[in-house]
Amino acid sequence: MSEDILDRWEKDFRTAAFADGLAIFRDHLRRLDLPYNPHLMLEGTIRLVRMCSCYATVDDRKEQFDKFLAMQTYDPAKATEARYAYTFDIFGKAFARVLVQTKEGTLDLADLYGTPWNDYQVVGFHHLWVSHPDWSRLPKEEVTEIESVITSDLRFDYADDEIDFWCDDSLDETCLFVTVQDVYDDDNDA
Repeated sequence: MSEDILDRWEKDFRTAAFADGLAIFRDHLRRLDLPYNPHLMLEGTIRLVRMCSCYATVDDRKEQFDKFLAMQTYDPAKATEARYAYTFDIFGKAFARVLVQTKEGTLDLADLYGTPWNDYQVVGFHHLWVSHPDWSRLPKEEVTEIESVITSDLRFDYADDEIDFWCDDSLDETCLFVTVQDVYDDDNDA
């Protein structure tokens, strides 16, 4: 991915966010009951999209990433192809919201879980929310499909004894809440 294209996307994204006074991100954080700092979401989103670009380059998925990048608009209503919003909690240091067209194929959650975020001095993410961009209800069948995709993605790279994760759709009918964490062996951690 060309650095110029990413720089142009970032400039447009920042311009739209500041023109709106970050109101869309404020609302997004409020809906998920996350700390009220839309600047953390702005910076986290930009860093996560750039990281996705790195992974797409390594995996030779330029065409797929081009479509993904075109969908990353500040205002989700302008990303008419977007079907889901994935919101990441990078251990409370940052939050990131990306828009995707399908439940699978665009984001590699296993790669993102292993991503070192040098600016934040953490690796990966701890929580993830999957919702529709317009916050409409997620039907039970759709939740089941999303859980299956998340399980396949994470289990492709991580075994049961490496990470543990669970999904919860009981908190809000508009999103699926996912927690991911390393598995620690108590016998070896002493």
